[in-house]
Amino acid sequence: MPERVRLHRSRPIAPPLGGVESVADMLAHVAGCLPRLEALVVWESALHRRLVSLRQLARITWRGPLPREFARVASDRSESLLETLALHRLRAIGVPVRQQVPLRGHRVDLLLDERVVVQVDGFQHHTAGQRRSDIEHDALLGLDGFPVLRFGYGDIVDRWPHAEGIVVATLAQR
Repeated sequence: MPERVRLHRSRPIAPPLGGVESVADMLAHVAGCLPRLEALVVWESALHRRLVSLRQLARITWRGPLPREFARVASDRSESLLETLALHRLRAIGVPVRQQVPLRGHRVDLLLDERVVVQVDGFQHHTAGQRRSDIEHDALLGLDGFPVLRFGYGDIVDRWPHAEGIVVATLAQR
């Protein structure tokens, strides 16, 4: 068997349908196979796509500490893998974070400590009109006393320590 292949043998949480394992079983396997943040991305993607709900996750009898933890901390508000990564990385260093908070008529991706806005932009986030709207919204938030930090894919995936440093420095100044 190839080195990167992991065979799972376990008693199913739910019976397979047509030979396909349940979402709960897949999530349990992911919790045991992938690194923590990658597993949370999969869990939150399943929640975002409504393959499972937070209520369902809470009602499942999970076998093992990681699936139980993920069922407790996973969010159904993450709209992208970048948002999931930023959210859980910031929480890991003790920053209070709320997601998809309405401010000035628009939702912001992350609100840190009720005073700093973080917007996470993927590769194909902005059209010209969307970019103008975002710039205007950022300016209005600034007038209300909310600094806006905007991070892209490279910041979250490749240069996280730099992005985290900017967040920490911004929070320290407020």
